[in-house]
Amino acid sequence: MVEQLIQILQAMTVVHERFNEQAVRKEEIIKKGNIEGLEQIMKEESPFIQKLRKLENARQTVIRQWMEDKNIFEEEVTMAHLLPLFPESEREQLHYWQQRLMTEIHTLKKQNDLNHQLLEDSLRFVNFSIDVMSPKTPFSSYSHDGRNEDFEDKEGSGPSLFDSKA
Repeated sequence: MVEQLIQILQAMTVVHERFNEQAVRKEEIIKKGNIEGLEQIMKEESPFIQKLRKLENARQTVIRQWMEDKNIFEEEVTMAHLLPLFPESEREQLHYWQQRLMTEIHTLKKQNDLNHQLLEDSLRFVNFSIDVMSPKTPFSSYSHDGRNEDFEDKEGSGPSLFDSKA
């Protein structure tokens, strides 16, 4: 049963390594503003997500079974609580793979936070660009006698996107 748990932790580590590779690719794609590339990577991640769900379910099942075998009936038990209960040789391997997995998870979180910030910055830039290009005053309308109703006696009242005369 412990071998099963070690194999699951190893597999979870490998999946997180792949997620980390994808997250670094996402950073470059976000910097380039390549929306199609970002969508493609997200599609490529779908099998990883499914595999990780299966591995997590398997991990929980193995842990639950091991706990029942050892007559441990606690809720919300972490590996830190369980490690001392394993024999020394198994404990070392479990601890090693637990630490490797945690390292990959933390690396992924940091990269995802960076990517999130890059996306936020890109969105702010797009919104700023739209605001700069949008007129601050409503478009003028002309009255039936040809006078400009909105800008009558208001010349120089605000910045204009275009400086033109008819």
